[in-house]
Amino acid sequence: MKNLLTYLGMAAIGGAILAGCGGGASDSAPANSSAARPSAMTLDAAASASPGEAEGVGTAAGASAAVAPCNAVTWSAGINYPLGTVVLYAPNGLYYKVVQVAGNGSDGTTPTISTWYWAQTTCGVAAAKKITAGYYPNWTPSPLRIRDVNARYNLIYLFAATPVGGPPGSTGAVTWSAPGNGRGAATKLKADIQYARSTQGRKIILSVGGAGNGMSFPNRSKSQTFVNSIAAIHAQLGGIDGMDWNTFEGNQTPDTAEMIWISLELKKRFPGFIISAPPAPWNPVDKEFCRAMAAAGALDYAAPQYYDGPDLANPAYVVENIRQWVSLLGASHVVVGFGIDNATNYMTRDQAITTWKQVKANHPDIRGGFDWSIHTDEAQGWPFANGVAPLINP
Repeated sequence: MKNLLTYLGMAAIGGAILAGCGGGASDSAPANSSAARPSAMTLDAAASASPGEAEGVGTAAGASAAVAPCNAVTWSAGINYPLGTVVLYAPNGLYYKVVQVAGNGSDGTTPTISTWYWAQTTCGVAAAKKITAGYYPNWTPSPLRIRDVNARYNLIYLFAATPVGGPPGSTGAVTWSAPGNGRGAATKLKADIQYARSTQGRKIILSVGGAGNGMSFPNRSKSQTFVNSIAAIHAQLGGIDGMDWNTFEGNQTPDTAEMIWISLELKKRFPGFIISAPPAPWNPVDKEFCRAMAAAGALDYAAPQYYDGPDLANPAYVVENIRQWVSLLGASHVVVGFGIDNATNYMTRDQAITTWKQVKANHPDIRGGFDWSIHTDEAQGWPFANGVAPLINP
């Protein structure tokens, strides 16, 4: 997270601040809109799918690409699926359809064991869905439960894990705590995350760092400890779909080589694991970090943050700056970071809509958009979810 006075693309809410993926303290944002102010898995066909479709966009072994697409969900033990449901059985990567039901649907049976309830099927490649994401800060005392987040969000960032011992991290480990429990978000968190992933078809990504919590990885031992701590959080939550690098900032230079190693290790340990980063839009350090990460197959997409700094939320600036990121990474590796709020250096709903339309016209393959934050979006009546997201995924 950058200091607000350096204008490094943070998001602030309730006095807390969201970080970009990096930048030097001496860097400054543009004074006007004319100044130049994340592979192993492609989210275009999987992680960026809309609710109900995200898990069913691959093809089973030997399936023809001409097969009609299906709205498959990932099979989970103990769920009684209704007749006609198509599931992806993760252990073998094949699809199965419920062809018989009893009083409790599929009776919680396993597709590979019961041939009475289940029959193997195929699932064609659905049209690529773009990312419609939002950050879910854990400092809120009474947040909406994960499963109740507006259905237009198909990816949710859990914000944020922080380094043990404070920045830049004493051991390499990170820790993450649940949000407030005013509406049951904490006590229902694990169940809600898995419901969101398996039933709603959403992706859940752990954001690491932010709010001044930079990290360094000077050696492999610290990197390995970091990987192990992410794996522990993965197990604690019952499984997550990726990690968001939000960990170098100010005048800290990223340990890019080690961060590439970490990212690839996580991708090996958890197949389909998504790696993203929210850079400061103008910062050359951020740009080089994201370019190197993407070139190594360690970053699925970068999501520059266009809010909370002078002119960052200017639609004309966003449209022009996105051209730079597309030129650097390719449109399918770029997501647009929106901040919609009744506050200085944030967009209105209409400005965000205008901006997205122009970006999409310039770059039809742009990966999608995110909003800071889900809690603010809910409080304002969902201007991103009900205004911008339907344009991202009509």
